[in-house]
Formats: sequence, C-alpha cells, structure tokens
Amino acid sequence: MDVPQDVKVKDYFQSYVPKMFEEQLAGKSIPGMEGTEFTLQFNIDGTVMGVIVKEAKELKIVDGGVDNAMMAVELSEPVWRDAINGKLPGAEMFTDLGQTASRKMYDTVKGVKGALDLELSDPDVSIKIVFNGGDSPAATLRVSAETWGEMQSGKLPGPMAFMQGKLKMEGDMAFVMSLNALMS
Repeated sequence: MDVPQDVKVKDYFQSYVPKMFEEQLAGKSIPGMEGTEFTLQFNIDGTVMGVIVKEAKELKIVDGGVDNAMMAVELSEPVWRDAINGKLPGAEMFTDLGQTASRKMYDTVKGVKGALDLELSDPDVSIKIVFNGGDSPAATLRVSAETWGEMQSGKLPGPMAFMQGKLKMEGDMAFVMSLNALMS
C-alpha cells in the first residue's frame, strides 16, 4: 500500500493500518488464533498508538495506547517513517500484518518478558521493544540494517548471523534466544 511520505503518525494508524489489515487478512482464517488477543503499543516520538488484534480477525486502534501491551515499541519518527515506506530492511511489523499474525508469533510474545534494544547500523537506527511490561531481563542487539533484513526475511538465521559475527549481543543471552522466533 502506498503511504504518503508526510503522513502523520495518528493518520497512519487510524486510516492506513485498518486498510492494510483488511487487505492482508480479510476473510482469512489463521489456524490456532481462536481466543487470542494480541496487544501492541507504539511510541513514536511521544505519539502513542495502541493496536489490538483479536483472533487475527478484528482490529482496533487506540489513540493513546493500550494497558498492559504484550509488545511496546519505541522509536523515532524518522525511523518509523523509513519503516513504513519500505526504506528500512526487516521492518515488516509495520507493514505486513499477515506475516505477524501467527500462533508462533503470538506464543513467543505472550511467553516472554523483558526489554530489547535493537541497534541497526547503515543507517543508524535505535528501536526499543518491551515485552509484557518487563524491564528485565534485558539485552541489546547490534546488527547492520542489511543483515537484519536478511534475518527477518529468513535468508539468514539469527544464530548463523551471530556465529558469523554479523550480530552482536549484550545482556541476557537466554532472553535473546527466547525471542528467536521473532528474528526469523
């Protein structure tokens, strides 16, 4: 979906996200998603928007965020803008709802608590993701945007990127390993 370069954050979430949801998930039944409610919160330079997805069929956008978000993402507006306009490799969580609407993703996010700082280089990007309100365990991942894109597309598994020295980690290794399903 073409999104204007100058779209406002609230307009994107209130107008474009529901259209993408309808286009990508309309009439599809995602196995195993019955009875689920996936909650996300995005803080983009102080503009906070919540997303609630029930059973991968219903979408609700909440201006101001949601309580007890399963996944809370903090990033700058320039990084967010690059992500929604396809200029940031591996940023499909902003544009491909079909990819993120899976039982595997839901179970991974629901079952983990902690904070992850993702630092991409080329360009310099910093994204903080808090799972289920947890400050700890905590970890930082450092990787190039190109390698991150390869990891997210499945071309390069996270453990392989780490063994090749393309992915650097600091903090709780067990926590990072629990997020492996989100990185491939």
